[in-house]
Amino acid sequence: MSESDAPGSVRDSLVRNTFWYGVVTVFGLGAGLLMSIVLARGLGPAAMGDYSYLLWALRVLTALASLGWAFATVRYTAESYARGERARARGVVSFFLQRQLLTTGIVAAAVIVLAFTLVEPRLRWPFVILAVMLVPATVEGIYTHAVYGAQRYDLTTQTSTVKMALHLAASIIAVAAGLDILGLVVGLLLGSSVSCLIQRARARALLGDTVARPPKAMHPEIRSYVASLSVVAVLDALVRDRSELFFLRMWAPSEEIAFYSLAFGLATRVMVIPEIAVGALLPVFSALHGRGDREELHRVYRTAMRYVALSGVPIAALMAALAPGLVHWLYGLAYLPTARLLSVLVVVAVVGALRKVAFAALQAVGDRDCALTTTATGMAVVVNVILAAALIPRYSTAGAVAANSAAQVLAAVWAFRGMARRHGATVPVVEIAKIAAGSVLVFFVARIVAGDSHEIGRLVLAGSAGTAVFLPILIGARLVGPREWTLLITSTRRLLAPRASGA
Repeated sequence: MSESDAPGSVRDSLVRNTFWYGVVTVFGLGAGLLMSIVLARGLGPAAMGDYSYLLWALRVLTALASLGWAFATVRYTAESYARGERARARGVVSFFLQRQLLTTGIVAAAVIVLAFTLVEPRLRWPFVILAVMLVPATVEGIYTHAVYGAQRYDLTTQTSTVKMALHLAASIIAVAAGLDILGLVVGLLLGSSVSCLIQRARARALLGDTVARPPKAMHPEIRSYVASLSVVAVLDALVRDRSELFFLRMWAPSEEIAFYSLAFGLATRVMVIPEIAVGALLPVFSALHGRGDREELHRVYRTAMRYVALSGVPIAALMAALAPGLVHWLYGLAYLPTARLLSVLVVVAVVGALRKVAFAALQAVGDRDCALTTTATGMAVVVNVILAAALIPRYSTAGAVAANSAAQVLAAVWAFRGMARRHGATVPVVEIAKIAAGSVLVFFVARIVAGDSHEIGRLVLAGSAGTAVFLPILIGARLVGPREWTLLITSTRRLLAPRASGA
């Protein structure tokens, strides 16, 4: 094993990439939260519900158009880079980009046809713009995942920052100018197009001009991997990206869609730290798998699970306790029904973050059979659709929460079992149970201190009280020890060290 292949080198890459992924995630948290406040207060619940429905449609359509091309790009690019085959990595990107453009064109054409035949007139042209937006969105996904595979998260951070700033500026201008939803969607298209061009230039400069396309002997293996991964990716998007909004659109007013979307968005955003821990895992898992280092892959897997729970569960407890006051303070009294939905969805978001660790590992090791993940995700979609159709007409947003929660938990448990039974990587159950027990105390302390107030000072005090209660639990339950402090100090030093010219 060469020096670059050593486990320490992998850990350094993971820490460095996690740092950069954290930068863009934190910036995205702030930009997304500010955008949601601007839109919610500027549009009102009804128009906000329509816009939330359009964004949901964009995410689902992007998943349908992307299939498994982007995830396959990061896996094969990372493996090629781990072996020092940069020309092969560039060939992988070219190979998958051609196929991505074909599937994107098919989906975009179908959406345009449906927009002029089935969509209500007031949303017809916004849907046409969404269809056009699929091209820069999916192409950017290929180049972004190629850069991920090359372990250069700093480049994607720069591009994503520009993209989010453009989207935020366009939203503020559209609301201030009194433009309708069509103006907001046009702003999204312009921002996505600019970021796609930037990411394309970044990836091509990084990968070089020499192209060595995958040999034909690899094509059957690639097709098998992408086919199985595409099924999982699309089904996972239906579970993760709120397929229950389709049923809310049928049986609930637009205001209910706004409440549910804001609650779901906030629950996702407060998982910013767990998402940082998950974001850089796929290329690292792929590199370890490419080198055949099974033991190190298991170690990284369990450590990632532990840190996701350690950061996510107490945050979920605080958010559930502070939800009424926080929603009132951010969006106003009209959006207060969002709070009760948020209290449940934030707990489910932790399960989703843990599931992403298992899914990243399964994608990296190339689980071609995919009998476990495909079946699990398919079952989760079926459960989600059945429960949504049965519960939403009667219970509205509460039924949507129940449907999504059941699907998320089912998909997570099945993914954990898949990694344990197929690849020997287990979840640190005892440590996660300790974290959950301590977080229950955090919830009650923060809830008692916050009371019914929506004043920011009282909310900060309640959050501080809950955090103060959790710190002794970390030490007493031995969830944080000298190893974590040493890792933090050494990792910070390495991050701040100048990058070698040949890195």
